[in-house]
Amino acid sequence: MFFKKKKETKNEILMRENIILNCQAKNSDEAIIAMGNVLKNSGYIEEAYIQGMLNRDHALTTYIGNDIAIPHGEYEVKDYVKKTGIAVMVYPKGIPWANGNVRVVIGIAAKNDDHMTILANIATKLQDMEAVENIVCGDVDTIYEMMISGDEV
Repeated sequence: MFFKKKKETKNEILMRENIILNCQAKNSDEAIIAMGNVLKNSGYIEEAYIQGMLNRDHALTTYIGNDIAIPHGEYEVKDYVKKTGIAVMVYPKGIPWANGNVRVVIGIAAKNDDHMTILANIATKLQDMEAVENIVCGDVDTIYEMMISGDEV
């Protein structure tokens, strides 16, 4: 009997090229704009979504603690999301953000209610500082495997 080789599927939500190490930014706005450009250049969003990401962070910070921020657009810009995707930018020296310091920025562009699933998965994967340290000190492959392991991010 012949077995068909299982087709490899590419993770469309997080691509290795959207994990960027050793980033630098002066402030949260600069980091959000950089993240927005990564999402835009990967085909996840249109330009207008970036302003929505800034507006969202200004209205209610996207800093969640544990040196992590998860910028995403406000409801009013959801139509500028082309497809669901995330990107990870690592800032080893940190960025002042709200009342904290951020070293890991995870940008989200989500269609429909995908953002709730993505947020829940991120919260589960990065709930302790050891996991955050693994991202800050990791390479692209380590971060990729960590983020996509288990439940789909």
